[in-house]
Amino acid sequence: MKNQRGIVFFLTTVFAVGMLGTAIAQGTAPAAPPAPLRTVVVDMVVLIRSHPKLNDDLKKFRTYQQGIATQLANTEKNLFDEAKVVNETLKIGSPEHTQAMEVLDKKMMELRTNQQKAQREYMVQDTKIKYEAYKTIQDEIQKFSVPNGIAVVLDVRVIDPNEDELMNAQEEIGQPVVWNASGVNITRQIVNQLNQRFQQYPKTASIVDGKIVFLNTNNDGASPGPAVPNLPAPSSQPVGATGNSARPL
Repeated sequence: MKNQRGIVFFLTTVFAVGMLGTAIAQGTAPAAPPAPLRTVVVDMVVLIRSHPKLNDDLKKFRTYQQGIATQLANTEKNLFDEAKVVNETLKIGSPEHTQAMEVLDKKMMELRTNQQKAQREYMVQDTKIKYEAYKTIQDEIQKFSVPNGIAVVLDVRVIDPNEDELMNAQEEIGQPVVWNASGVNITRQIVNQLNQRFQQYPKTASIVDGKIVFLNTNNDGASPGPAVPNLPAPSSQPVGATGNSARPL
């Protein structure tokens, strides 16, 4: 048994030495070990809010939604007007009045059904639009992460420490990332990639002085949004490099 183990060890060693000798003879060295994989963070709320196509799609969807709601509201008003005329022109309790009100009741029930159907369709379409945007964000994160040796991307919220709103504080406390070193937030890079990918749509966010500034957050094209603070300034450090400064709360 010992002789068999010795033979296996000897053959394995000879094979390894032979492969090394072949590589040296051919002028090639053994492949270098892969670079260590990194962990970075992004603010998904900022990316969703910055998505050019998503904002444009939602704006168009809201216009369509408002049009349907207006049609349904006008139908409802017309039914109430018809009921008012019936009550004023026909004797309440008469066969003619009863028959006319039954017709209006049937129309009102159909209207309520259409309103509920519209609400369900709104929810489905809204979810579909946002999910499609989320998938494109995932694509851009993967496109950036693979060549940069990134293995894990975590979601993090970045809030202004001057805003002491309870909702923001609760959101900050409840997020999975408690602390991250400087230089590992790639939100800015992904915002730039989204702007490049969807150049045919109005830009919703831009990078100004190292901060993400929302250009149109109200879907009305009127007022600009606030800057997102505390994102690390542009650095010559490689993505995912560690630092000594904490992300301020």
